[in-house]
Amino acid sequence: MKFNFSLILIIINFSLLNSQYTETINSNRPGSSNGAFAVGKKVIQFEIGLKKHEKTYSNYNNLINDYSYSLRYGFLSNKLELFLNGSFIENKIHSDLSGYINTESIFANQKLGFKYLIYDPFKNKKWHSVNLYSWKKNRTIRFVDFIPAISAFFAVNYMPKNSLNDNFNYWLFEHSYYKYNQNTFTPMFGISTQNHFLGKWVLVNQFAIDKVGRSSKVFSHTGTLIHNFKNPRWSAFIEHQLNKLNPAILKNDIYIDNYFKFGGAFLLNKNFQFDSSIEFESNSSNDFNINFGFSTRIDRYVDDIKIDNDELKANKKERRKNRKSIKKDYKLAEKQDKINKRFDRKERKLIKKINRKNKK
Repeated sequence: MKFNFSLILIIINFSLLNSQYTETINSNRPGSSNGAFAVGKKVIQFEIGLKKHEKTYSNYNNLINDYSYSLRYGFLSNKLELFLNGSFIENKIHSDLSGYINTESIFANQKLGFKYLIYDPFKNKKWHSVNLYSWKKNRTIRFVDFIPAISAFFAVNYMPKNSLNDNFNYWLFEHSYYKYNQNTFTPMFGISTQNHFLGKWVLVNQFAIDKVGRSSKVFSHTGTLIHNFKNPRWSAFIEHQLNKLNPAILKNDIYIDNYFKFGGAFLLNKNFQFDSSIEFESNSSNDFNINFGFSTRIDRYVDDIKIDNDELKANKKERRKNRKSIKKDYKLAEKQDKINKRFDRKERKLIKKINRKNKK
């Protein structure tokens, strides 16, 4: 058991030292946060989901199907990732009073951006090496585990004309002041941090400012805790997402979304994952969502092999020392061989001399 656990840690440690490219797919789904690490150079990853939720009010019902997608590509190096995120919404409103039914299908917010890994603590081999002699030390949380990997990301939002401002409830579709009356572009930026504990727990924190430049800009924090079970195909997560915004339509009021989400994922094979989760808003008993999705990738990973000049110099010095030591040993062996030959000659002469005396 101890041997198996150490072997698992060695495999995990090897993956971490390769800028978090993993032999199995590493998806952001089913959570809403973005991990600190990129998918890996020349890896193309697709993450598709469906969010279904129904809201019932006193005079009408609102049924929404929200189809989301994410396309991620490892570009130039293992630290850089390009991504394209977006959603397509089917919205159906039924009025109990008039019997009126309205259905709309639109493309909602689309994001194009990049993420770059700024700091990777797992590159420090002294901090994250496996202790082969102590099973207990490999099973304890250390201070260095709290030093996270850090990445920064930047994206541009594109809101198509007449699309819904996604900071508000979908049932407000009919009110024109909640729609964008023209194609709108706004920037978004933030940072993500990622910690690993005991090879089974991953903590991701994302801090972001969205729709910068508009009165309805969003300040958000998303915290995701992921646990991998003994069966490596299964994992579970719990997440909290807080969105704080100051929309102009609400004047001086501050609107806060307080979402909780939990669910799990199943790894079908190394390149395909299914997931499911439920989500609810703590400020509203009428905001409950069910999510389904999957992630897959085209793995054309290319490792970045960097030459460490200091290490090369150290290896050259070591080889020089070894050559000098070998030469020294060779000279000593030659000298010893000459001494042995002299001794043999003297010994043979002495034997001959003794034999002559014996004959006389």
